[in-house]
Amino acid sequence: MTEATKGSRLPRGRNADRPRADEKVRKQTGADLQNGWLGRHGMLTLTDDRLVFVPTLLDTALRAKRHEVILDAVTVVQRWPNDPGDIPLGGRRPRMLLHTPGCIYEFMVGDLDAWLDSLEKVYELRQKRGLAHHPRFDRAANDNLMLAEE
Repeated sequence: MTEATKGSRLPRGRNADRPRADEKVRKQTGADLQNGWLGRHGMLTLTDDRLVFVPTLLDTALRAKRHEVILDAVTVVQRWPNDPGDIPLGGRRPRMLLHTPGCIYEFMVGDLDAWLDSLEKVYELRQKRGLAHHPRFDRAANDNLMLAEE
């Protein structure tokens, strides 16, 4: 079992709420949730307090559920492979791994590094609001002009 697949079983339970009208949407794109043997396709939404994955209608008909990842529960945000220049083993696509106490969520998004930058920025905004939690970001050095302080 590889590090990426340890603890990848999704938590059971009810469907998460869709993004609510009172939540500020910071980023939203199509994504694949790749936990387990069945990949789920849908929309991934980042708000100030959580990530919400809403599967497509077809995946919902195949019993896929909505999932949420509370930002306070994330312990590590990992890019796999760590360096954008590395080629993933086994022909797998690069992905974003979100480590929580319950499981490791595997998301494949088209703009992977932009998602990681957005998550990092949301955690910085949360710190300015007095929310101290900030997970460890595990990825190779990434220079993004939009996040530069000077």
